[in-house]
Amino acid sequence: GGKFLLFSPQKDDPFWLSSRISLGRNNSTKYGYVFSDITGTFKFTNWWAFNISPKYLFSGTDNLGSLGLSSNINLLKNFNFITEANIGITDNSESNSTIALRYSYSKNNSLDLYLTNAVGLSDIGQMLEADDYKLGIKLNFIF
Repeated sequence: GGKFLLFSPQKDDPFWLSSRISLGRNNSTKYGYVFSDITGTFKFTNWWAFNISPKYLFSGTDNLGSLGLSSNINLLKNFNFITEANIGITDNSESNSTIALRYSYSKNNSLDLYLTNAVGLSDIGQMLEADDYKLGIKLNFIF
């Protein structure tokens, strides 16, 4: 998979727009899938940004769709508070939520402490709900 930055204020665009696409195959069933999302980020103030992210999964067994809504609030220079809700919009997708505290220790690296009831934090896992909440740590790197 990969992520593509389409628009960015650093390139004189009014907002950020990115898309992520991943491809995969289940080795036991031989069914493949294509996951895609497109994320629009709008910075309303110096301390608050809002994201909207429709997500869709095409697969050989089922299709899933959800709408992600998230907010990023700058608490201090290197600390952000992030909330996200993924709302299932197809029959088999499920709604879930995540909250995170992000510490940015350099321009391209950060560490998240999160609490979520999503099955995973990326791709298909964002569209499914786990039986309970889990606490975790995530490292983020930008190359």
